[in-house]
Amino acid sequence: MRLVVDLTLPTDARLISQTRRMFSGYLEEMGVDDDDVSDVALALAEACTNVMRHAYAQPDQCFHLSAELRPEEVVLVVEDEGIGLPDGVGLSMPEPEATSGRGLQIIRQLMTSVDVQTAPAAGTRVQMRKSLRTAGLAP
Repeated sequence: MRLVVDLTLPTDARLISQTRRMFSGYLEEMGVDDDDVSDVALALAEACTNVMRHAYAQPDQCFHLSAELRPEEVVLVVEDEGIGLPDGVGLSMPEPEATSGRGLQIIRQLMTSVDVQTAPAAGTRVQMRKSLRTAGLAP
């Protein structure tokens, strides 16, 4: 089974949990290991939250989420047309007393591979891949 999802979402934090549940449901139906489902759902939520908190100076903007889900791998791409990331963001852990800045590090720990492309005033594209453990298609 292969599922392709292509969404344009508003930067509305209320949609994060719904989007997370939707992807978790798809992966569960595909028979993906529960730990892998949790990892993908958390990484997706972190990436979407980063867009909502950091990408745009103005509220009510949109971003793009695409995904290809297969029993052996999931590829998620979260893209925005926002302000881009400052140099060095996400390359090292923030100071212990920092109240934010851990999102990309969390994503990197959860996923098999992560590629971040960013440019000032041109946005950010985060592609995340996760090799999945699965028992095959659920009945």
